[in-house]
Amino acid sequence: MLTSLDFGFFAFTFLLVLLIGIYAGRKESDANDYFLGGRSLPWWAVAGSLFGTNVSANHLVGMLGIGFSVGFAQSHYEFGSILAIYLLAFVFLPLFRKQKLYTLSQFLEVKFGKETARIYSGLCILLIIIQMTGALYIGARSFLPFLQISGISFSYSELVLIISFTSTIYTWFGGLKSVVYTDVIQTVLILLSGLLLFYLALNRPEVGGFNALLLKESLRGDELSKMNLYLPSNHPILPWSGALSGLFLLHIFYWNTNQYVVQRTLGARNMKEARLGILTGGFLKLSIPFFSILTGVAAYQIWSANPNLQEIDPDETFSRLVVLVVPVGYGLIGIILAGLLGAIFSSIDSMLHSAATLFTIDFFKPYREHIGKPSSDQLDMRVGRIFLLLFSILVTAFALFLVNPKSKDNFFIELSSQSSHFTPALLASFILGMLGYKIHQKIVVSLYIIMPLVSLISPTLYELLGNETIFHVFGSKLNFLHRVLLVFSISIAVMYVFRIREPKKVRSYNHKTLWIGLSIFLLILVLLRIVSPSFKVWWAFSGGISIFGLFLFVSWRTNQTKITFENLYRKKDRWLFGLLLGLTFFFYLYF
Repeated sequence: MLTSLDFGFFAFTFLLVLLIGIYAGRKESDANDYFLGGRSLPWWAVAGSLFGTNVSANHLVGMLGIGFSVGFAQSHYEFGSILAIYLLAFVFLPLFRKQKLYTLSQFLEVKFGKETARIYSGLCILLIIIQMTGALYIGARSFLPFLQISGISFSYSELVLIISFTSTIYTWFGGLKSVVYTDVIQTVLILLSGLLLFYLALNRPEVGGFNALLLKESLRGDELSKMNLYLPSNHPILPWSGALSGLFLLHIFYWNTNQYVVQRTLGARNMKEARLGILTGGFLKLSIPFFSILTGVAAYQIWSANPNLQEIDPDETFSRLVVLVVPVGYGLIGIILAGLLGAIFSSIDSMLHSAATLFTIDFFKPYREHIGKPSSDQLDMRVGRIFLLLFSILVTAFALFLVNPKSKDNFFIELSSQSSHFTPALLASFILGMLGYKIHQKIVVSLYIIMPLVSLISPTLYELLGNETIFHVFGSKLNFLHRVLLVFSISIAVMYVFRIREPKKVRSYNHKTLWIGLSIFLLILVLLRIVSPSFKVWWAFSGGISIFGLFLFVSWRTNQTKITFENLYRKKDRWLFGLLLGLTFFFYLYF
C-alpha cells in the first residue's frame, strides 16, 4: 500500500521537523528565551502554534471518529471555542501580559496566595499527563493499520516509544521557539492532509459532494440526521444543553487559563502581534468541523452504502478511510501521514515544554529561594530539561501500561470527561480573580481539593436523587457537560459567599447596553433555531450579520485610524474578530 514516494515524503517531513526544532532553539541563552521565546514571537508563529497545539491527533483522528459515530454535533467543540478565543484576546491576555507572567499560577499567587498557585500548577501538570497520554495512544493507534497493511511489523508499544523519543529530543534541545516554529510547519501539514482527505471522501460516489451529503442527511429526519448540531438535552454524549453551558466553560478554561495554550501568546512580541496571531488561529480553527468532523459524516455515508465493508470502531475510522479513498502511488498517503505526524508532535511538544515551565518556575525556583540559594538562568534551563526528560518517560509509561490499545470507545470524549473533573473550581477562581474579588486562600485551596471529588461522585448522587422528570429532560445518567456546569456553579457560589473584599469600582464599558442586548438577541435566536429548525437559514443570517454589524459599529466609534488596503488587517482587528464571531454564529444556527 505504501510506495517509496509515500515513505520519501513522510521521511522528509519527519527529518524537517526534527532539524528545524533543534535549529530554532540553538541560541536559547537564558530562562526568558527557553520558557517564553524571548517574548519575540511574530503573529504568524503565534497563530501556527496555537492551531498546532490545539489540533492534536485527537482532533484529526478522534473527532473524525465522532463525526462517524455521533455526527456534526461534535462541532460544538470548535464553534464554541471561538468566543473563548475572543475573551483571550481582549479580556484575559491583556492582564496577563501587563503582569509579565511566565506561568498563570503567578496570577493566582497575587490574587489568592502561594498555596493556591502551587495547587493550580500541580493540577495543570496532572491534566497534561492525561492529555499527553491520550495523544501518544491515539497517535500510535492511528499509525498501526498503515504499517500492518504494508507488511511492516511495528507494535503499538514501539510506535509510542518512537513518537515520544522524537518529540522529546527537539523540545529538550530547544525551548518555546523550537516548539512554536515546528508547530507552524505541522499546522501546514495538518491543514494539507485534512483538506485532502476531506476532498477525497466527499467526492466518493456514495457521498456525491457537500450538497448531496446535506440532502441525504436531511432525508433521514432531524432526529436521525448526523448533520444536526443540536442533539436532544437527554442525549448521552453531546446534549445541546450541555454543549451551550458546561462545554462553553471548558472552552474558557482551555483557551484562557490553560498554561500550555496561553504560553504561546505570552511569548509574542507585543499585544498587537498576539491578537493578530489569536485572530488568525481562530479562522484556522473554524476549518476543523469541515475537514475533520464532516469527513467523519461522509465516512458514515460510505460505510452505510457498502454493507460488505468491515465494521469499524470510531477511533479506527481515520485509518480505514484513508485506505479506502486515497489513491495509491501518488504520494498522497505520505502527505496524510505527515499531517497525522504533525498533529501528534505539535501537541506533545507543547505539553512537554509547558510541564517543564510549570515545574521550574512554580516549584523549583521557590524552593531554591526558600533554602536561601537563589536560582540562575542556566540552572533553571538545566532543571527544566531534566524534568522534561523524566516527565516524558513517566507519561510514555502511562501510555504503554495504563491504556488499552484496542479500546472501542470514543477516546476524545473520554479524555474530555476525565480532564473536566479538575477544571470547574480552577476556572471559578480565575474568573473571580479577574473581576477583582478577594477570597481567602483556604477557601480557594479547599475547593481545588474538594470539588474534583464532588465531580466524581455527582453521577451517583444524580441517579439516587433524580426523578422521572429530570431523567426525561437530562437523561438517566448525568452527562459530563451537565456535571461541569453543576460543579462550576457550586464552586463560584461558595467563593462568592466567602469573599472577603469586593472589587474596586471601574469605569463602565462603553457599549455595555449594546453587548447585553446582542447577547439576549442571540440567545433568543438559538432557542428559535432549536424549536423551529425549518427557519434556520433566516436565524443564521440574522445572527451572523448582527454580530458583524455591531463589531463594525464599535470599531468605527473607537478607532480613528484611516482604513487603507495595507493596514486593514492589522489595524482593525476588532471588526475582524466580529467577522470571525459572525461566521461562527452563522454556522451555529445553520447546522
